[in-house]
Amino acid sequence: MPRVFFRLVATDPPTIRDFLSKAALGEPLRDDTPENRRLWQGISVYATEAQARRKGRASPMLGRYIARIELEEDAPIVSERTTTSSGHHTLWGDPSIILAAVTQALPVR
Repeated sequence: MPRVFFRLVATDPPTIRDFLSKAALGEPLRDDTPENRRLWQGISVYATEAQARRKGRASPMLGRYIARIELEEDAPIVSERTTTSSGHHTLWGDPSIILAAVTQALPVR
């Protein structure tokens, strides 16, 4: 059974840029702690579409669409429940593998 996550993305269809970490995008790390550095090297996703939609409505700059990601159990992508935000997870791995696992993109609205 695939691992399913939802990510806010800028475009429909999503592009590889939508799945690059802040580190890969060259964005500065705000508070350089070991935990923040670890999160900065991954990408944020949510466990449910509703959680991603709430985040997208609250922070529209994060993306206008929600990408549904279905990662096979054996996909070389690490996922972990992170932060205190409801349903927030972080994924680490090859952005092209994550992009290839997108099955749908829906508007946040």
